[in-house]
Amino acid sequence: MTIPDGAACYFCLGEEADEEGKPLVRDCSCRGDSAGFAHSSCLTKYAEQKCKQADDQDMAAFAEPWEKCNNCKQPFQNQLSIDLVSACYLFAEATYGREGNNKYDKMKVMESLRLKIVALFMLNDYSNEVADEKRRVINHLLSMVDQTKKDYKMSRWIHMPKDSEEYQYYRVLCGEYEGIAHHSLGMMLWGESSEENMKTMIMHLKKARAIYNLVGMTDKAKHLDTMISVHTAKKQTENDQNLSTNVAAELTSGLQKSKDTYEHLLNKLGANSHETIALGLQYARLLWSMSHCIEAERLVTKLSAVSRQVHGPDHKTTIEADELLKKCKERCVYVLPDNKPFQALRYENDGEICVVTGPVAMPRNLEDERMYHIANNLVIPRKGCAVICRGLVSVPHLNGELGEVRDFKSDDTGTGILLAVHFEKKGVMSALVKAENLHIAFELPSKSSA
Repeated sequence: MTIPDGAACYFCLGEEADEEGKPLVRDCSCRGDSAGFAHSSCLTKYAEQKCKQADDQDMAAFAEPWEKCNNCKQPFQNQLSIDLVSACYLFAEATYGREGNNKYDKMKVMESLRLKIVALFMLNDYSNEVADEKRRVINHLLSMVDQTKKDYKMSRWIHMPKDSEEYQYYRVLCGEYEGIAHHSLGMMLWGESSEENMKTMIMHLKKARAIYNLVGMTDKAKHLDTMISVHTAKKQTENDQNLSTNVAAELTSGLQKSKDTYEHLLNKLGANSHETIALGLQYARLLWSMSHCIEAERLVTKLSAVSRQVHGPDHKTTIEADELLKKCKERCVYVLPDNKPFQALRYENDGEICVVTGPVAMPRNLEDERMYHIANNLVIPRKGCAVICRGLVSVPHLNGELGEVRDFKSDDTGTGILLAVHFEKKGVMSALVKAENLHIAFELPSKSSA
């Protein structure tokens, strides 16, 4: 980070590096020439002081100075986040980790471990070193939870009155620490291909879901329910194409659950909340992965603008939103006769020629791709590609309607291909359309209110 002239730590007012030789940092959502800069050591001292002033039972007050900037009230990110939560654990262990301390002191140590787990996952670093650190911290947290349950003989605390101190402690212990530990162990295996790893992933996610349901954390349980449903349905699709109808229904159900969860958080916290933006991006990724690319693009366009306003253009969340928006805007096609994948860029000659780049390989390497001018009748939109109908005679009311390709079907002769198009406008039924009657929508028109 380039530190502008005149920038100073807003705690000690020093402009140079601190006593450990570490420079000023600003990895939050503060903006401006000099606002928000601080020494990480000063941030640590401030957080320690705030923790000592917090009520024993107030874990939110304990966590906030370690995870959120005191100025912009937004989460720290990148390496600064890791540095602070690591300092938080050292502080909590030294201050509250002594044998014989009360149950709330134990909880503060567990809270510091939870903060580190969250920060490690937000880092989006999938190296073996970070994976090993995640496992170490998660297992440490689970060990502390198990030991605390034994020390205080908590087997019946879940049955105590809900306003009792025992129930509230047990709820946090299980929901915030045990639940997130199993949730995190499951997420570490997300995307794994081996049968054993996938079974282990589902086992941990189901255990976390059961814990969330047990202690009344229904929002978290519903979110996991969505993830489990979508993953299971996709796995069924890979294993047995005959289950396509049931699987499609399961995927649609999972998508609706994800939408409901996002809209609930939107109504609860508002559009400018960091949590709302992050969950909105998760929902948008799911939309995109299921070829609901128009809805995904419209949603990410809003989320990117909100994140840029709340966090600034260089914030990690804004960058993630911009990267997802770029994917949503890609118009992917097949080029005949080889059916190789390309990205369509624009039309020329009144739509007779389509300019494409490719062939597209994964992982994508733009240096290996070339630009071609292809006759439009040789370009077939792929799943998720935004299209507009034109030249339809038997169903003229579909001309001009915006939709996206969801599937491919053989025509009645068995020699041609029809594209299953799902339309954005409410009340317009999906239809099978020939590629020659579809025009790629490189820019989405304003959404119709009809």
